[in-house]
Amino acid sequence: MKKATAIIIGIIIIGISIITIKNTPSDTTILLPSPFTEKKESPLKTLSDKLDFPTSIGVLPDGRILVAEQKGNITFLNNNGTVLNKYKLNDNYFNEGAGLLGLTISPKFDKNSYFYIYYTYKNNDKIFNKIVRLQEKNNTIIDKKTVMDRIPASQLHNGGVLKFGPDGKLYVTVGDNTISESAQNLSSLRGKVLRINDDGTIPHDNPFKNSAIYSYGHRNGVGLAWDFNNKILYESEAGATGNDEINIIKPGQNYGWPVEQCGNLEKSRFTQPEFCFTPSIYPSGMTISNSTKLGYEGKLIVATLNGEHLRIIDPKSKEQSIILTGFGKLKDVTEDKGGSLYIITGNKDFYQNTGSDKLLKIIKND
Repeated sequence: MKKATAIIIGIIIIGISIITIKNTPSDTTILLPSPFTEKKESPLKTLSDKLDFPTSIGVLPDGRILVAEQKGNITFLNNNGTVLNKYKLNDNYFNEGAGLLGLTISPKFDKNSYFYIYYTYKNNDKIFNKIVRLQEKNNTIIDKKTVMDRIPASQLHNGGVLKFGPDGKLYVTVGDNTISESAQNLSSLRGKVLRINDDGTIPHDNPFKNSAIYSYGHRNGVGLAWDFNNKILYESEAGATGNDEINIIKPGQNYGWPVEQCGNLEKSRFTQPEFCFTPSIYPSGMTISNSTKLGYEGKLIVATLNGEHLRIIDPKSKEQSIILTGFGKLKDVTEDKGGSLYIITGNKDFYQNTGSDKLLKIIKND
């Protein structure tokens, strides 16, 4: 490729990127490294373009990828995106905001081959959510155990995000099921972040005695990210009309829903969000980068649905920037041990059941 041609193509790509960016005036936009340099690999790859309502993504220690799909499929892929197997949940209940919603890998996967999922199921005329521990071998499931059952459910606001903390405990978001007042009720699991042992039992040091509840006053948590170095848990949730929040979750704290969003009371008695977004960007899946590979070490990386971009947030300086526009809604993001990022899109329309979604990978362009 001649140098002049490469420069012209680069200018065109930058122009297209600027047009597709959706951000607020205070945002800084950082474009991905240009792939149009001879003998250099593109930093952005599409590993799959045939996902079916993907909700969550995990990377196994050996580099294989697990994608949870809302219709009840767990798709196993190799690190190049080749589908190795699809495992189907027979009792999954799929609806607009219900189904297979969350997936996370056990921190002891090398020893036990466990991963955990959160999904909706139907029991006679009622629906519930449950957390199930699955054991993997050769890209299929050889054992499963329900570790928490009869979590309240509805067609919307089911939460369903799962993440292990540095203490080895499993943290889980449960939505308010559109019964907003339940988020303030400590007798209900609705509108909460839960903390349980990996076998489903309740830790003795939880903030409320004999309760899985870790924090409350949440509308519908759709993202969790642990900063292991600083032992900080971030949670994302969309507001009713704007007022999206990213919270730092602390034990026993009340985050205000439905009384307050984004600290809108003059004299607040609730824990305030760390970041607030109006108009809505709908922050979804998140991760903290632990690698210097892409230059995001220590940064909070947030997939956004309404914003249609990856948002990079510096937790210390509070500075924010935007990358990866032009792929529509982004549902979840995770990082592998080598520092590459994996992203799933969330563009498929529930009512028309049309289209498909992608699995993307960002690598360093050496």
